[in-house]
Amino acid sequence: MGHTRFLAVPKHSTEIASRKPDRDSETKDDITMVIASPSRRGSIGVVIMFAVTTFALKGTADEPPTRTDQSSNDQSSNDQSSNDQSSNDQSSNDQSSNDRSHSNADHALRITTEAAKNYEFYPTSNPARQFAFQPRSVLRWSNPVAGEIYGNVYLWTDNGRPQVIGSIYQWYSPMTHGSHEFHSLCAEAIEGQRQGRTVMRSQDPGLSWQQVPEQPEVAETKPRRTRQLSSIARRFQITKTDRESVTRQLRLLAQPIYRYGDQDSDIVDGAIYTFVQGTDPEVFLLIESIKLNGKDRWHYAFARMNSVKFVAEYRDRDGEYRDVWTKEIQPWGVVKSGREPYANFGPFNASN
Repeated sequence: MGHTRFLAVPKHSTEIASRKPDRDSETKDDITMVIASPSRRGSIGVVIMFAVTTFALKGTADEPPTRTDQSSNDQSSNDQSSNDQSSNDQSSNDQSSNDRSHSNADHALRITTEAAKNYEFYPTSNPARQFAFQPRSVLRWSNPVAGEIYGNVYLWTDNGRPQVIGSIYQWYSPMTHGSHEFHSLCAEAIEGQRQGRTVMRSQDPGLSWQQVPEQPEVAETKPRRTRQLSSIARRFQITKTDRESVTRQLRLLAQPIYRYGDQDSDIVDGAIYTFVQGTDPEVFLLIESIKLNGKDRWHYAFARMNSVKFVAEYRDRDGEYRDVWTKEIQPWGVVKSGREPYANFGPFNASN
């Protein structure tokens, strides 16, 4: 009796090699089964060929995309176009927002500068000695936490030394009014007028100077004093607690917004640093070299630019912080009265 042999022969070996590997490739490849059965006489062999899976699995790579495939491609194209359009729209919106912000900031600079020109300040003891208004803003600021608001800081000086500091700002959202706030930096009582009408009459000195703890001697050269000023400023930290009892730590701007002093005066060097929320000035830190017993010594003082609570701490050489200045929340009636070193006036329309 003859024996039957089964041989597995790849029919499309080049096609199989080009396909993406698959876990079930062994059962999905095209295979031809050859059965060889010799006749009893051994003279003629009958060969029967079976294409087991050729027809079922052949041609998926050769057939054109079906209607469903085409729809999927069209949808993918539409999605991509939609995404591109959304991205373009977002970029356009961002650009428009930036343009509007720059426009509002420039508008605020114009109207706050004009508003500041309307104020005059002088010592109560000598009204004829008016402080000189410096029309250039020493700080342009915004406060995204509060809303869309832009402001500018101005100074009124006496022989270069700052005597009054003002922050004048304009709301654009969610409010649309402006406000004017000031702090006396003067060692004596001052008065202030707006368009000829007295609005501020502070009887107390504007600042309370304290000697900087653990300080080095005031350096002889300006570059060295610059490093000393920066080192002293970084030793302070200030927290703000608003009327809703939300407490935030303020950020110190690295560079002073104003520098003053000279060798021929009692103030060899001085600088105004700013603690901010956003870039909105909340507290000013003044550092001056003041003569004490014939020697220059570094002193500091704070000026608030808000009616909320502030606490300032100083870090000593051991890294420990201690409170050095505290201001409680001021009632609005006091703030608006103009009888304290800090005052806030408004609201004003942009036109007035």
